[in-house]
Amino acid sequence: MASRVLTGTLWSMLGIAALGLTRLVYTAVIGQTGPPARLADVNSAISLAFVATFVSAAATGAAASKFLPLTTARHGAGAAAAVQRVLTRWTIVATVSVVAALAIAGRWLLPDASAAQVAWVCALAAAYSAYTFSKSVLYGHQLPGRYAVLEVAADVAILVLTVVAVLWLPGMLLAPLVVGYAAFAVGAALSTPRVPVGERPDLGRELSGFVAFTALGIAASQGFFQISMVVAQHLTNDTEAGRYAAAMSLVSPAFFAPRAMALAFFPAAAESVGRGDDAELARQTESLTKLLAVTMVPAFALAAMLGGPALGLVYGPEYRGGGAVFALLVLAVLFYVVAVPSVNVLSAYDLRLARIPPLASAAGVVVGTGAWLLIGDRFGATGVAAGYMWGMVVQAGVPLVLALQRLGISPIRLLGRLGITTAVGIALAAVAVSMPRVLVVTACMVGFALMFSVSHRRDLMDIWGRVRRIRGGRRVP
Repeated sequence: MASRVLTGTLWSMLGIAALGLTRLVYTAVIGQTGPPARLADVNSAISLAFVATFVSAAATGAAASKFLPLTTARHGAGAAAAVQRVLTRWTIVATVSVVAALAIAGRWLLPDASAAQVAWVCALAAAYSAYTFSKSVLYGHQLPGRYAVLEVAADVAILVLTVVAVLWLPGMLLAPLVVGYAAFAVGAALSTPRVPVGERPDLGRELSGFVAFTALGIAASQGFFQISMVVAQHLTNDTEAGRYAAAMSLVSPAFFAPRAMALAFFPAAAESVGRGDDAELARQTESLTKLLAVTMVPAFALAAMLGGPALGLVYGPEYRGGGAVFALLVLAVLFYVVAVPSVNVLSAYDLRLARIPPLASAAGVVVGTGAWLLIGDRFGATGVAAGYMWGMVVQAGVPLVLALQRLGISPIRLLGRLGITTAVGIALAAVAVSMPRVLVVTACMVGFALMFSVSHRRDLMDIWGRVRRIRGGRRVP
C-alpha cells in the first residue's frame, strides 16, 4: 500500500500542479488585463458552476474512487464494472438536474450576468461535472498516470485558449475552461479499461447513502469556499470583491497538493478497509498526517506573511490591499490540509463513520454563515475570510480528532508541538500583514524559518531520509 500511495501521489502531484498553475495563470491574466470587478465577476461565475458540480458529479465520483477498488477487492472486476455503470447513470441524471437549475436561477444568483453568460456558466458546470467524475473513475481503476497525462494536455489547451479569449473574445472568458474540461472527459472515457459487466453486488443502502452524504459534505466543504466568493461580492464593493477573488485564486493551488495525496490514498484506504487491515491503515494515516503538517505549516506561514506583495505582483498594484484576506484564507486551508488523511479514512469505512465528515462540514457552514452575518458587513472582505476560517476549524477539526482516535492515535502526541509553532506563525503573519514593510516582513519570515527548523529538526530530517530512500528506489516504511 505504501509504495502505491507514494507512486499515485507523485503522479497526482504532477497533474494537480499543472491544474493549480493553470488556474493561477488564468485568473492572473484576467486580473492583469482588466479591473478588479471583472475578476470578481468571472470568479463568481466559476464558483457557481463548481458548486453545482459539488452536489452532483463530485459525490458520484467520490463513490467511484471508493467503491471501484473496494468492490474489486471483495467481488472482482466484473462486479466493480456494474457499480461503475450505476454511478455513471446517476452522474448524468444529477448533472442534467443541476444544469437545469442553474439555467433557471442563474440570473438571480448572478444579477449582473447576461443570458449568454448564464449559458456559459451552465456549459462550465456540465463540462466540469464530466471532468470530475471521469477523473475519479481513473483513480478508482488505480490509473493516476493516465490522469496526469490528460490533465497536463487539457491545461495546456486551457492556457492557449485563455490568451485567445482575453485578446479577441473578451465576452467568452469561460470558454477555455469549458473546452479543456470537456476534452479531458473524452480522453478519460477512452482511457478507462473495458471490463465485462458482471452482477452488481448487494450494497444495500451503502452506495446511495455514501453518495448522499458525500454530496452534502462536498457542497458544505468545497462549496463553502466557492460560495464565499459570491458572499464577498454581495457584501463588499467592487474593489474589495476583486481583492477577495485574487486572494481566493492565489490560495487555491494550496488545496491541490493534499488533494493529490488524497486521490491516491482514498482508493488504497478503501481497499485496506475491504481487507480489514486496520493496522496498516493506522500507520499510513499517522505518517501522512505528520508529513502534511511538517511540510505545510512552514510553507503556509511564510506564504501568509507575503500575501499583500504577492497579490500585487501577480494581479497588479490594485490588489495589494488583500493581504489580510489572503492570510486568513491560507490559515483556513492549512486546517483543511492537515485533516485530509483523516477525512479519507472515515469516508473509507461504512456509512456510520463515512457520514462524520459531511455532517462536520455542514456544521462548519452553519458556524461560518453565523460569522458572516455577525461581522461580514462590518469588516467586508476580511470578515468574509474570517467566517470561512472559523467554519473550516469545525470542518477539519472534528474529522481529524475522531479519525485519529478511531485508529488509536493521540492527536496531542502527533500534532501538539506543531500546534504551538503554528500559533507563533499566526502571530508573526499578523505582524507582517499589519506592517507590510520589507524589513518587517523579512524579519518575520527569517525568524519563523529559524524557529521552525530548530524545533522540528528531527521531523525534517526524517522527511529528508524518506525522500532519499524514494530516490534510491528503496522501500519506504
